[in-house]
Amino acid sequence: MQIQLHPSPATKKVTVALPEGEVLGIDVNTIQEVELNDTKITGTSKYLESFPKFSKSAKGNFLALKCKEATKGETIEWELSQATKKGKGTLDEDGILVVQLTSNTQTVTFKNGETSKKLDLTGVTLSPAE
Repeated sequence: MQIQLHPSPATKKVTVALPEGEVLGIDVNTIQEVELNDTKITGTSKYLESFPKFSKSAKGNFLALKCKEATKGETIEWELSQATKKGKGTLDEDGILVVQLTSNTQTVTFKNGETSKKLDLTGVTLSPAE
């Protein structure tokens, strides 16, 4: 009897980073001043009076993230906990996700097949409207 060993399927990754430059027509530094430390985001989500490319009537606090695997053509699903509007979906090939935050007790989870990465937002301060 001959035993054949098959290599295990490659473990899929979920690599999340902070985008640079413009996101939906707005400089990312206008949206946020945050840091990402593996699974925790800290810093400030700035209040925007208007974010027309997000939604015609959008105003509030937002967070922009980028998942590198989506840019490689992999199907990346995301979910925002405690969302009042569209709390989940699949990323486009640009890999950029912009979510509207309603509190800093929310989490954002990215999923690539069976692999997932959950980001804790408790360290994010939501700037109030001026």
